[in-house]
Amino acid sequence: MRLCYLADAPYVHTRRWVEHFAGLGWETHVLSFRPADIAGARVHYVDGWESLGKLRYLLHARRVRRMVRELQPDLLHALHLTSYGFLAGLAGVRPTIVSVWGTDVLEAPRLSPLHYFVTRYALGRADHITATGLRLAEAATKYAPKGKPVSVIPYGVDLETFRPEPRPPRAEVVVGAVARLSPEKGLRYLIDAFARLARDEGRVRLVLAGDGPERRRLERMVGKERLGERVDFLGEVPHERVPEVLAGIDIFAMPSIYEGFGVAALEAAAMEVSVVATNVFGIPDVVADGETGLLVRPRDAGALAGALARLVEDEGLRRRLGKAGRAFVQAHYSWAENAAQMEELYRAALSGSLRNRGRAC
Repeated sequence: MRLCYLADAPYVHTRRWVEHFAGLGWETHVLSFRPADIAGARVHYVDGWESLGKLRYLLHARRVRRMVRELQPDLLHALHLTSYGFLAGLAGVRPTIVSVWGTDVLEAPRLSPLHYFVTRYALGRADHITATGLRLAEAATKYAPKGKPVSVIPYGVDLETFRPEPRPPRAEVVVGAVARLSPEKGLRYLIDAFARLARDEGRVRLVLAGDGPERRRLERMVGKERLGERVDFLGEVPHERVPEVLAGIDIFAMPSIYEGFGVAALEAAAMEVSVVATNVFGIPDVVADGETGLLVRPRDAGALAGALARLVEDEGLRRRLGKAGRAFVQAHYSWAENAAQMEELYRAALSGSLRNRGRAC
């Protein structure tokens, strides 16, 4: 069986899906605008016009269509709606599955009439749509043709890799985030909140794992607040080392302004780390307020500082939320179960039970 993905090859969640199906013995190809190697799969790098940003998806459209048709896949799966999903629609291969992952359906359709058209086109051409959470699925149905099937299939957590470890006593309570250092992650509000927290709590530390365009700005904020001795920037951390980082954190913070799903919060919860996050978009799908974590308003450093202080001061609450978080992930977001869901969807698509099989002209 020949499976073809249109997706960014370096992205960890692309690799997880691709490696899973390659491991099952499927002949797996990836067409990507970013180069990377993926074990068991062949990656076809679509190079050229990198400086043009997202415009290059349109400029390469005919080339991608030709590459896909030359591969003659039995199934085409596009990961991300307004880039690869649009190209999948143009490729005219069936069956095609498109996965929406966050701002591609929550924000992009409202940016311009062109974005709206691309969204409607990509969803309309897909035989089936998947979303990582219920809120994303509901958003997708607003733009998809009436009756178009949408399945909620998260990219969950490997519970064997992300599992709780004994936590030795520490002199400080460590607040941490694992995220791209970009504006939509809201980390400037976390530094503001931590500065307020540090003024009242002498035993706290902040750890930021990740890199991105906001790093210099965040470092300047830390310097301005004279927090240099209390804040650690770890830089980019490979996904396989994330459990090691989480093992050194007592409270996980996700102060996002936009967040389609929030798998990082699930990974923290799987390790019984209590979570404080913003109540936006897909985050309430993965953090139950007062049960597995605490939710606060976005862009509100005061509310964030208050929630962090509550957990710093109450170790018992941290433990209760952490244990409940692990149970929640086990019940709803096990990677093994999510992979089985996707495999079932693929087989249904290939059998023709999603739509009559065939190739568009």
